[in-house]
Amino acid sequence: MQRLQLVSFWLLLPVLLLVACQRGAVGLRPSDVLLREEFVAGEMGAWQIEGDSVAQTAVINEQLLISINAPNTLQFATLANPTFDDFVLEVDARQIAGHPESSYGVLFRMQSSQEFYRFEITGDGFYMLERHNGDGSWTRFVDDWTAAPAINQGLNVANRLKVTARGDALAVSVNDVLLREVRDARYAGGLLALDAGTFGHAGLQVAFDNLLVYRP
Repeated sequence: MQRLQLVSFWLLLPVLLLVACQRGAVGLRPSDVLLREEFVAGEMGAWQIEGDSVAQTAVINEQLLISINAPNTLQFATLANPTFDDFVLEVDARQIAGHPESSYGVLFRMQSSQEFYRFEITGDGFYMLERHNGDGSWTRFVDDWTAAPAINQGLNVANRLKVTARGDALAVSVNDVLLREVRDARYAGGLLALDAGTFGHAGLQVAFDNLLVYRP
């Protein structure tokens, strides 16, 4: 189980389920698809669903829900295997409750609970692409949280997140609009996860659905 407190970086580990839908697979050959799952009880594969008083992960109504009951906490859930190096990931994410400055997104090429890339958006229309380093520090690939008109703001509206990783080239998009392209060779491959994070406010709930991973 893994969790980062955004202020003091304490560890626990909840784990999350990723999903893919038929919609995202249009035009793909079956051999191109690396991961396609549905939120069906008893068919969770390598995903683990856990929770405690601070945060919970659950599958409800064929969606993966992350709930956080404390401020300054990043909760993420990870697929135990396989690892992915070059891939395209797409997933629908929707903030159901919580402060608009709360965030949610994708962790990728995870080496450990402290080493990964993170693509995140907020309920009020900002995004971030960054790397979490083994010493607990962050390396940002944008100067600060950056406004993106392509992000659908508010509660109960879906945003389609996309991450493309090919060698040291990383690109992130939302709702089919490219937000940022960078090059970074620190992490060449690793695990995938979905996450949600609070800053100064608790009471966040985010739903993930329709996840697909395929060859670039």
